[in-house]
Parts: sequence; structure tokens; C-alpha cells
Amino acid sequence: MSSAGTLIEARLRRPGFALDVEATWDERVAVVFGPSGSGKTTLFRTVLGLLPAARARTRLAGVWLEDPERGLRIPTERRGLGWVPQDPTLFPHLSVEQNVRFGAARAGEDAERARRLAIEVLEIGDLLGRRVDGLSGGERQRVAMARALASGPRALLMDEPLAALDLPLRARVLPYLLRLRDELEIPILYITHDPDEAMLVGEVAVVLDAGRVVATGSPREVLWSRSVLPLSEALGLENVIDARAVEAGDTESTVETAVGLRLVVPAPLKRGESVRLGLRAQDVLLAGERPNRLSARNVFEAAVVDCEKRDGSVFVRLAPLSEGARATPDARLVAKITPAAAAELGLRPGASVYVIVKAQALRRLA
Repeated sequence: MSSAGTLIEARLRRPGFALDVEATWDERVAVVFGPSGSGKTTLFRTVLGLLPAARARTRLAGVWLEDPERGLRIPTERRGLGWVPQDPTLFPHLSVEQNVRFGAARAGEDAERARRLAIEVLEIGDLLGRRVDGLSGGERQRVAMARALASGPRALLMDEPLAALDLPLRARVLPYLLRLRDELEIPILYITHDPDEAMLVGEVAVVLDAGRVVATGSPREVLWSRSVLPLSEALGLENVIDARAVEAGDTESTVETAVGLRLVVPAPLKRGESVRLGLRAQDVLLAGERPNRLSARNVFEAAVVDCEKRDGSVFVRLAPLSEGARATPDARLVAKITPAAAAELGLRPGASVYVIVKAQALRRLA
């Protein structure tokens, strides 16, 4: 990406809501993250130029789209942005091929190249002759992404493209989305309120709450930051753990994280296979002494990094201390417990506790 990077300043007043955003970043793939009603879609509509009442300054990948100080406001149709809304809104009277060609019509001289690229990356070649009303939800979303990509955009804006899909369909569409991210060089702005998606997709996260930016930075660091902890109830904050299988079994396997922590997961993996696991903060149990005769498959010692009281709960950040595990910021876990439990355990920075995680609580993300 250009060293000029991306800058978005947007201000809009509506009854009961105010958008007041200032954010800059140089990374190519940005996730706009926050609970429902935080202003994510309103911000995207401002970037698209669909809200003339908003006062905005927008520089996307080094290209200025809007700057009131210079009297610059490029019309929506000339901004060159590919838009994928949450609802695919395909043209029902057109075939898949015709929907994609509709997008390609905006690509000018590069129309055919852009169309072929979209069909290849989203792997929809076998769908081209079909009617839109006969597609599954996952197929419709892939076609919507292909139509946006076929327009030859300078950037893609994606508004919760997986939100309307159930979990099995999300799992099927996600690899295509990640391929689109990895194989293209264009900037991507991606809205989500799902922490799994934020950490899987994004290089940088911009977190919104009540129309304002509360944090910007690496998705993993931001989602563990003190400024985002107050939103954890609304966001379903999870720990995301990258690991590889070191012991394989028919019903469960043992994985090892990059910092040496070993965990048992309820999945038959191949030795050496890489996995990404999700673990909800409320599924991390703590004990003051090493427990015995438990059904939980994962028990290890950890040091308390800090505790944060929020909305009737205590969020405890932990650094694993088990044999072979190295205590680094990337190794930290977040547990959510009650204030009474925190008091009973005498939790404070530097204190030692035992972490208990049921194997079934570890969900495979990728």
C-alpha cells in the first residue's frame, strides 16, 4: 500500500446518534469492528459517498476521495469502490453470469480481465448459467463478492458478508474470502462484530463504539486491550490460539502453540497440521491450587498479568507458565469470572493460578 495510507474522518449528527470518527492506517486489510449500532455501516456509507449530510475527509490507499478543505468530493459512481453489503442484493431476473457482467461493466478496458479474475478467485465458474433464485446462501454471497471484484475496484468494502449465513455456510465461504484477501493487492475494508473474523481477516482493526473510535491496531492486541474489554459482552470476545498438531488420535489430538503450550482438542488432526482455535473468555476456569481427578483435559499454571472490573465481571489476563511454555504477550489468555471468585482467589498481578479448559470448549476456526 502507498505510504500515504488510508485516512478516514467522518462526522454526522442524527437524532439519538452521532458519528465522530478519525482513523488512519497503512495496512492493506482493515477490519472495522464493533457491536451492533456502533456506526460501522454508517461509516462505510460515508466512505462510499452515499451520505451527503456527513462531513468527511477520505483518503483510501493514498487516493483522495473527499476533502472539503480543497473542495473535493468525488461522486459515488466515480470512486471505484467495490461494495458487498450484508444482504447480497443480486438481480433476481439475471443469471449469475449476467450479474457478474453487470459489475464488470464498470471496469472499462479491463472488464474481461476483471471478470475472469473474479470468477477464478471466487470459484463460481460452475454457477454462471444458473438463476440467482436457485442459489444457496453461500453461493449467493460468493456471487456478490465476484460481482464487486469484477468491477475492477481500487478497494473493496465488505459489510458483514458472512453475518447472514449459518455456521456451516460460513465455514464454506470463509476460505474464498481469505483467498480473495491473500491473492489480491487491493485494499479491503471489512465490517464485522465477530472477533473470530476480525482476527482471521484483518491486518489492522479499527474498533467503534457509539460512533467513536475506541482503539486501533493489530486485531489480536486490540481485542485484548483495556479499551475494548468493556465491549466484550456485546462482542463475544474470544481468545484465538494458533497451534499445530504434535500428537494425533482418532477422536482427539494434542496441539502445541508457537510459545510451547500444549492443549488437547476434540478433533482428529494429522501430525504437523496447523489449526486456529477459538476459546471464549467465560470458558476459561481458574483455581488457586492444582485440581485433581477432573474431566477437563487441559490444566496448566499461569501468572496473572492484570485484572479489569467491568459491568459486574472481572476480566483476567493470564500468561501460561506450564512446562515448555514461554510467557510472551502472544501467549496470553483472557478469562472472565465473577468479582466474588476473583476476591476468593486473591487475584493480583503476578499471582499464580491454575487454568482449566475443557477440550470441548476449544472450537476450530481454521
